[in-house]
Amino acid sequence: MVQSGKQVLLTVQTTRISRFEIEVSRRTAKWGAFPPLCPFSSAGLMCHIRCGHDMSDWKSLIDQAMMQEGSDTIGAHGTYGNAVRAALANAQLLLTDLEAAQIIESIYGALVAYSQQVMLRMKAEDPEIGGSDHAFRAGQAYGVSCVLNHLIDQLTDVSSITSLEALDDFSDTLHNDILVQARAAGLTVELLDAKGDILYE
Repeated sequence: MVQSGKQVLLTVQTTRISRFEIEVSRRTAKWGAFPPLCPFSSAGLMCHIRCGHDMSDWKSLIDQAMMQEGSDTIGAHGTYGNAVRAALANAQLLLTDLEAAQIIESIYGALVAYSQQVMLRMKAEDPEIGGSDHAFRAGQAYGVSCVLNHLIDQLTDVSSITSLEALDDFSDTLHNDILVQARAAGLTVELLDAKGDILYE
């Protein structure tokens, strides 16, 4: 349902949202919802991208978003999101191939190890909690963990030829540990849990 201008204002006043989210709300109130989503089922992943784009079109979507950046920041943001979903859908289709699945598994392992390496470096450096060095390391580990948990975790090994499911559970635990440090760092942006939901507390 399309929100009225008054409803958008109420939403802005009563929730913790950014200027970007305010602009998205205003556009929705003015022009209605974005174009309808078309569901494309692939092996274990339901990928939603805008009608008119097929799942292999992520490269052209990125090109389109780059051209939008100068004149339509909100539109470019949405187009990049479509590119994310299209690229993940392609990756999901490849997971039925053993070699491709093992590559994804190896990348997953590299990201897990890297985020933990950053956390151990922070422990070795022993920076002051809440200081700039601590915030940098916590943010570095958090960013890698978000890529892992909010993107790669969307892929499903339907053929059960890798350890992706076990890695998924493990990375969720690691993300929760990283969140403790991110909160201690006093980061002012909203934090996301392992599944991408905003943490308000």
